[in-house]
Parts: sequence; C-alpha cells; structure tokens
Amino acid sequence: MSEEIYKQAKKNLIHGCEWVPGTGDFIKVRTELCTGCSACIRACFGNCFQLKDGKARIKTYETCCECGACWFVCPENAIDFSWPKGGTGIVMEHG
Repeated sequence: MSEEIYKQAKKNLIHGCEWVPGTGDFIKVRTELCTGCSACIRACFGNCFQLKDGKARIKTYETCCECGACWFVCPENAIDFSWPKGGTGIVMEHG
C-alpha cells in the first residue's frame, strides 16, 4: 500500500470506507512464536504491522481490512486473528 493511500485510509478519506472504533485487540502476535520473518508485514494491505526488536508488532488496527492475510501467511502460527465484534472495525459501503 502506498504511503498516500495509507494516510487517506487512516483519516477515513477513502470513499466508501469508514473505521468504527471499539474493536478491541482482534489481532494478536504471539511474540514467543514470532521469528521476525516479516511475512505478515508483506501480506498486510493495511500496513498494520511493524518489526520491533526482531518481532512483528501491531502498529495500528485502524487501517486493517480484516482479511486475515496476516494469520494465513504466518509460517509459525504466531498470529491470532478473530473478527472484531459486530458493528466495529472496517465498514465498506460497497463490496
């Protein structure tokens, strides 16, 4: 995702998308299993992850597409992903 798209998404300026707060921590990185391979970082369209101290960490939930790609690509099963509670998270007008 380009930096400009990321900034627009974070400000809720992308047409047809809105972030509704109150999700809680619906993605968790189990740092004891994370090897720092960066697969989740590369797979995440929302730019939600960063490496810190050699481990993946959640940077933000606010641009998460809730696609689960981070969970799917993690070779160490270090990502716990669950859907946010209903009525919170990404809301898309179309699609």
